[in-house]
Amino acid sequence: MFSTNEFVAALVSQLPIGIMGVSQAGTVWINEYLSSRHTRLRLTIDQWKEPELETWAKIGTFHDAVLEIDGEHYQVASHQVQDDRALVFWPSSAVARFSPQVEQLEQLYLDFREIYRHSFDGIFITDGAGKTLLVNEGCERNYGIVAADLIGKNVFELERAGLVRPVIAPRVIATRKRVTAVQETRIGKTIMVTGIPLFDEQGNVRKVVINSRDATELIQLQEDLARAQEKLRRYALEVSQLRMNGPSIAGIILRSPSMQQISTLAMKVSHVDTTVLITGESGVGKEVMARLIHKESSRSEGPFVKINCGAIPRELLESELFGYDAGAFTGAQRQGKIGMIEVANHGTLFLDEIGELPLDLQVKLLQVLQDRTLVRLGSTRSIAVSVRVVAATNRDLQAMVDSRQFRSDLFYRLNVVPIHVPPLRERREDILPLVQHFLDELNGQYNLAKRFSEQALAALLDYNWPGNVRELRNMIERLVVTSPDTLIRTDYLPPQLCVTRSEDHEAGPDLKARTARFERELVLEAVERFGSTRAAAKHLKISQSSVVRRMRPDA
Repeated sequence: MFSTNEFVAALVSQLPIGIMGVSQAGTVWINEYLSSRHTRLRLTIDQWKEPELETWAKIGTFHDAVLEIDGEHYQVASHQVQDDRALVFWPSSAVARFSPQVEQLEQLYLDFREIYRHSFDGIFITDGAGKTLLVNEGCERNYGIVAADLIGKNVFELERAGLVRPVIAPRVIATRKRVTAVQETRIGKTIMVTGIPLFDEQGNVRKVVINSRDATELIQLQEDLARAQEKLRRYALEVSQLRMNGPSIAGIILRSPSMQQISTLAMKVSHVDTTVLITGESGVGKEVMARLIHKESSRSEGPFVKINCGAIPRELLESELFGYDAGAFTGAQRQGKIGMIEVANHGTLFLDEIGELPLDLQVKLLQVLQDRTLVRLGSTRSIAVSVRVVAATNRDLQAMVDSRQFRSDLFYRLNVVPIHVPPLRERREDILPLVQHFLDELNGQYNLAKRFSEQALAALLDYNWPGNVRELRNMIERLVVTSPDTLIRTDYLPPQLCVTRSEDHEAGPDLKARTARFERELVLEAVERFGSTRAAAKHLKISQSSVVRRMRPDA
């Protein structure tokens, strides 16, 4: 016969449930059921690999309904036996025989784990101290880190290692409220995260559930949409203003209404061979306008020949214009020489400073205009020429006609279509665009990255520019090559450009508005050219936030 103790021991060993006894001294005893299935449970408490199980054995509490050991699931109950403690492990298969709902609960638990693991959004769970408990595949994908490198580590360790930044679990624990933030990962993704606290019965934060979603593609789509919308807006504006804006070539700025009207007129006359007289102060761009007329004409494939009537000595001007035959005069070339009018055959002849042309040569030029023929010096043979004449002057030809310094018949023959280019001081809308145009050109030429301060731009805008565009371009080149810093400030401007007003007052409301509009146009052009705000910012050497701010219509 068995003794009572032997009988109880034999019975306990044969029960289809697990039983673990833990003495006050720390001795652990497990029955046959657990011993045969989980050999690693035959260890002392200090060697256990199940932290939660160690806690249950010592204090008799547990947090989850189901414990998983080596792939098997148990419900655990803790019982006090005098000074010792007994833990009873109820296998799910055994419990199912007593409660038909247990199997359903176990399946529900398994379904939850599958849903959690395969959730597209990342789910990151910590305990109330910030220790990582669970990480699903969505988190692994978002952060580029395997779960094994995260579980068991405190979030502060992850932040110090640069794996996740910034961590939000501590903020959730401290504030006991939902926290949302944006994280930048080590693999270059932008992650939107929201942390939610879970509380125990005492109101303490026991877990933090953090949901994370990859916002990189969403942000890129928003940028693409903003660029597309801005491009559509600009296209609509360009189409609506196409006729008004006219052409654009190097050196011609068509922002001011007067220059837009002039360019429209120049485009119209370029398609016919009528003679054009361009007037305006020295340096306003008369030659540039003449080149525009030639470029847009049917003669654009032919030569554009310029001759400055005031720069060539009187005794040489006739031979330069009309040419000469062999032996025409002492010192002439033996084979003769073709004149500039013949060189311009089938093209455009630009006669700059036509007011300096001597009266006797005015007669010969009138003959060319009327008969389309010329006679070289020392010859009697007429040569047919097909040439379009564009003349320019900074003098008042009508006053010269009145004082008999210029032939009236030539004046009326030249003045078929007059184009007057106003001085730069009368079209100040063109100053800042011209400054940027020349600045870009010179930066590229000298491989520099110079730019002007707002106060320096104000000084350039306030100056009257008696030398007009020519003076402006020379001044920009001077400042670009001599200023020691990348930013050209008012300190580097010559005295005539400096104003007496304080720099705080220099950039008045009107200037600021025009400067802001000009900066916005530059930013929009850069974004369209380089494809993103980040690339545009790099090209313009400003921050990406500055680019975005200047793109706004109300900036």
